[in-house]
Amino acid sequence: MRRMHRSITCAVSFLAAIAADSASADSYACRALSCSTLIPSKPIDDPTIRDCGYRKGNQWWVDHVAGSLAWRDGDEPSRERVTVAIFDDGANLDHEDLREQLWTNPLEAQGKTGVDDDRNGYIDDLHGWDFVDDDASVAPQGDCATTPNHGTFMASLVAARRDNGAGIVAAGSDGAQVMVLRIVGCGGAAMRTDPARVRRALEYAMAQGAKILSFSAHWSVTSPELDAAFAAIAGGSHPESAAIVVASVPNKGEANAGYPAAYPFRGIIRAVPIGNDDIISPGTSPAPAGLNFGAPSACVLGATGAGGYAIRQGSSNSTAILSGVLAGIWSSPRYAKFSPDRFLEEVVQARMARTPRRSKPGTGGTHPDGVPLADACTLASQQRTARVCQSRGP
Repeated sequence: MRRMHRSITCAVSFLAAIAADSASADSYACRALSCSTLIPSKPIDDPTIRDCGYRKGNQWWVDHVAGSLAWRDGDEPSRERVTVAIFDDGANLDHEDLREQLWTNPLEAQGKTGVDDDRNGYIDDLHGWDFVDDDASVAPQGDCATTPNHGTFMASLVAARRDNGAGIVAAGSDGAQVMVLRIVGCGGAAMRTDPARVRRALEYAMAQGAKILSFSAHWSVTSPELDAAFAAIAGGSHPESAAIVVASVPNKGEANAGYPAAYPFRGIIRAVPIGNDDIISPGTSPAPAGLNFGAPSACVLGATGAGGYAIRQGSSNSTAILSGVLAGIWSSPRYAKFSPDRFLEEVVQARMARTPRRSKPGTGGTHPDGVPLADACTLASQQRTARVCQSRGP
């Protein structure tokens, strides 16, 4: 029997698009865009890539995080992809930049429709689960199906398919696969998050082997059970059951960062939104000390639920981009065998957090010393060095 939940609502922040879908998906991604001084970007790091959004210079953020270093190199064997669980409002599984980038439950893929083939309590959970309607359909539902979809946008910033001749790329294109966990709907009360629902989604993600849990949403009300779940995953007391939580630090002027960014746990990596000239976005909330990384937020091109592309800005983008960077690094031959605990300690803390690249301070006294800028420069070598890493050397 499906469990019923007492509703504890929590505010969740989703960002509106600043440009609508065009009639033609390709034409929108492929025409030169200009919505800030960031676009068009400097010459691209990898001129061999055929994805038109990248080739047009519309993806300044990919090279800003040294995304090209996280891509499979030459004759390197196929990678074992890192599963990134997207906790959001669902995703369009048929989008050209996502349909080959999805986590797939192998027992359900080989099993029978209508049967819980892996006996995990979820029937036909092929690419994730809808914890709002409690079914296997993780695509946007109802009114959500006809509007630009936040979760699709986030998934594309994590893992958009590379070199398919259309659309966009992501730092995690070759290293990430996305698990879609629908924890909110669209419109009205459906956009508010139930902690018990989030806890179920966390349990599901961990049981299915997700290594990175990406939360572009944030909330202000929690529960003891949800607190305990995050503590078990990210608190460091049980390394064998750990995962890395990437959490949004909002930039809407909230007095506090909200959860999960507000948790002090060791395994929480916070995405701090940055824009032009590496300045932390105005209105960014203060965040606990720890692993706080600046990641691009402004003028970001991504996929939408309608199968097209749009430009959006905000801390949601920073979170997904940071998740993709981490997945791309983690899947590389150098680090692929690392446990979450070891990756956190030896790569994120010991290398990424010590980068000489830092953002400028935030306004209003938040982050007065700036924060380290997220990038994949730990993968730089004498043979492969992205432009953003050149001042640092391999």
